[in-house]
Amino acid sequence: MLADPGRTPYDLRFRVLGFPVRVHPWFWIITVLFNGDQLLKIGPEFLLAWVAVVFVSILVHELGHALAFRRFGSDADIVLYAFGGLAIPTSYVNGRWRRIVVSLAGPGAGFVLCGLVYGSNLALEWASPQRLGGGNGFLLYFVYRQLIWVNLVWGLFNLLPVFPLDGGQVSRELCGMKWGPRGKRLSLQISFGTALAVVAYSLFCVLDDRVIGAGVVAQLPSWLPAGTVYTAILFGLLAYSSYELLGQTQWTDTHWDDDRPPWQR
Repeated sequence: MLADPGRTPYDLRFRVLGFPVRVHPWFWIITVLFNGDQLLKIGPEFLLAWVAVVFVSILVHELGHALAFRRFGSDADIVLYAFGGLAIPTSYVNGRWRRIVVSLAGPGAGFVLCGLVYGSNLALEWASPQRLGGGNGFLLYFVYRQLIWVNLVWGLFNLLPVFPLDGGQVSRELCGMKWGPRGKRLSLQISFGTALAVVAYSLFCVLDDRVIGAGVVAQLPSWLPAGTVYTAILFGLLAYSSYELLGQTQWTDTHWDDDRPPWQR
């Protein structure tokens, strides 16, 4: 998963900082489905604001990757689609540390945006919606909080050592440096276990909120985001992907083509 979804007649295309950007229709659909039912109850303007926040945040994330690619001599195309986005390089980046920098540049760009919004002179983090007044004031407060939440929380989730998220890419490079050929298999084992743990946590949060009603999730620290159905589905797909890749890796570890000349066989 997380591969280029292919072009459609309904793609939105433009350029930012010289990088071609393509927005797949599923990007808009999944973004609306993720939070749309609750936001429509408040007002359609809040749903539009949510879509704009996700669009800007993911675009900034992918621009971070693209700028890092450019720094190391490769151009990149940016694609936004159902499960987020991709920065697709035009050429391979040599060097493990360079590839680690490229992987970290995406979440890093989001954290910078989060810091700029948090440190803005609006100081909305300490203001209440009531002090801002209704209407546009409440909408501005909503946009401010969502920009911080998306860029901080999604950025942290993206750093989990789950392939092919950025943290999984970093994990693969570090495991390769430490354990050589065995590193890829170990990084996939880490990816599979971490993804399953997130699925279990997300399902517990959903059940505690909707079925059990024990209130355990409400007692968690405020900095720890609660799991949702969306995170359970996403990391379930990532766990399955890691499991399949792990099986392929184990097969290639024990099977190979005998490319020796006949006199050496």
